[in-house]
Amino acid sequence: MKVVSQIIEIFLLGLIGGAVPGPMLAAVFTEVLNGGFKKSLRVIFRALVAEIIVATLILLIIYSLKIPELYFQIISFAGSLYLIYLATKIWKITKVDNENKEFFTFNKIMVLTLLNGGFWIFWLTVCVPRAFTLNETVYGGLIIFMIAMELGWLIMTSTLGFIFSRFRPLLLKRNLVSIVFKFFALMLVFFALESIIKSILFIL
Repeated sequence: MKVVSQIIEIFLLGLIGGAVPGPMLAAVFTEVLNGGFKKSLRVIFRALVAEIIVATLILLIIYSLKIPELYFQIISFAGSLYLIYLATKIWKITKVDNENKEFFTFNKIMVLTLLNGGFWIFWLTVCVPRAFTLNETVYGGLIIFMIAMELGWLIMTSTLGFIFSRFRPLLLKRNLVSIVFKFFALMLVFFALESIIKSILFIL
């Protein structure tokens, strides 16, 4: 019973993680508007793979090194600059047509994940302790944790992407594409500035 409750808690944590506004969710919404829900699924699965790779790295290596939080704040600062760079690219999109190629490639998604200081801190402080607790409770706990966590994230992110895709025809019909893309660009800038401020406050 204890194991089941732990797994449910981890799954719910994944659901919440998928619903929290951030760069990845903005990327999914951007791709939904750019190419539709089906094309956005590629971004979602790329983000899933990138997160699994980095999270596995954290679980197996980084946690044991006990790296100070300052390092992750520095990573977060670099990630903020990259977010601003991506925002400038999205800002320039004015319409949806065949020339608008897929924007968030796997390489970009991986860079976003690696440079997301908040992601690292969240996994080190929230996820890793739960993962190791479950691993002590049941054989293969780390694998079960990853499955439950990422399944929750995948379900929530896909659901939100699908819901947003229902508004796509309306946005296209009323020529609001440019405005919405600019809104997504501003969202990325907001997340970048928020991260920069947090990093500066932590250092000070």
